[in-house]
Amino acid sequence: MTASETRSAFAVRLRMLREAYGREIGIPGLTQREFAEMLGLETERYSTYERGTREPPLSVLASIRALTSVNLNGLIAGDIDKAA
Repeated sequence: MTASETRSAFAVRLRMLREAYGREIGIPGLTQREFAEMLGLETERYSTYERGTREPPLSVLASIRALTSVNLNGLIAGDIDKAA
């Protein structure tokens, strides 16, 4: 898998996570702007991750983990699961 394909696959999983997290917290239409605010990020910066044009730094991944309890290995490499 190329770097571009890896970023694209991550972007899809990140969007799926945002949507699933929104449903979990009772906001089924959670927007990128709302999710970015929850993470303490600017909307445009976050949107580059969902578009697959940039990779988030470890600090952003840590914020995603802290907010959603997602298994980062799954987010980065495959299935999105909640950590045990």
